[in-house]
Amino acid sequence: MAYLEFTIFCPDETKEIVEAELMNSGFEGVWENNDSLCFYIHEEALNMPALKEILVRYNLIESYTYKSIENKNWNEAWEKSFEPISIAGKCQIRADFHPSEGLPYEIIITPKMSFGTGHHETTYQMVEALLETDLNNKVVLDMGCGTAILSVLAEKLGASEVMAIDNDDWAIENSIENIQNNNCSKITVCKGDGTFSGMFDIIISNINRNINLQLLVTYQKALNKGGSILLSGFYNHDVADFEALAQQIGLKIVLKKEKNDWSCLKLQHA
Repeated sequence: MAYLEFTIFCPDETKEIVEAELMNSGFEGVWENNDSLCFYIHEEALNMPALKEILVRYNLIESYTYKSIENKNWNEAWEKSFEPISIAGKCQIRADFHPSEGLPYEIIITPKMSFGTGHHETTYQMVEALLETDLNNKVVLDMGCGTAILSVLAEKLGASEVMAIDNDDWAIENSIENIQNNNCSKITVCKGDGTFSGMFDIIISNINRNINLQLLVTYQKALNKGGSILLSGFYNHDVADFEALAQQIGLKIVLKKEKNDWSCLKLQHA
């Protein structure tokens, strides 16, 4: 299945809000250039009328282009541009052709079209949050797993069982590849749309504001006593919405992280 790459030329003062709106409308990743934003989406998932409505709202309807990208072209572009990243001095995320830094935790990935390399603020903060969380012998759910980077880290941090779920065929294929490349054996990858069964000690959800809000009640019901929910994929100004819903359903926010206007939350039973 081909992806579409949209390039939207917009001034700096509107980049943040346009990025947030598009991420909440099904676009899966973003690259920011000097004068533009590049977004990606499956051809089948594109809602062109909704996209045009956003562009009209910010006077950008004449300021975008798009093209189809085959998977092999994406992979070539990624291999040329991807740089390794180290987080909190404890975890290195790299491709197999990058040298190791010898940190306590190392994740080798080939992200292809799946979201999650550690470079985006949301994934970066989720990695930090996992490094600060006790995962020893914990049962973990990774919803919207993307590259499975967080699932892999969860196993390396001691999780006894990890369920990784995504609704994207390419993400499923990529997750399986990355799990194998990291010699993981405790991760089960499933295709799904937000429905699952079981109880979990740790629930990871790095998706977007709307989906996280929709699923928070489900997460609360599936969370074992003493467990934690880690959320990201939304902006700092969205945190109030999560605080309000958490209070309604018997959860409390015990940790807040911020990085370049993006937020990460840890919630537990109140």
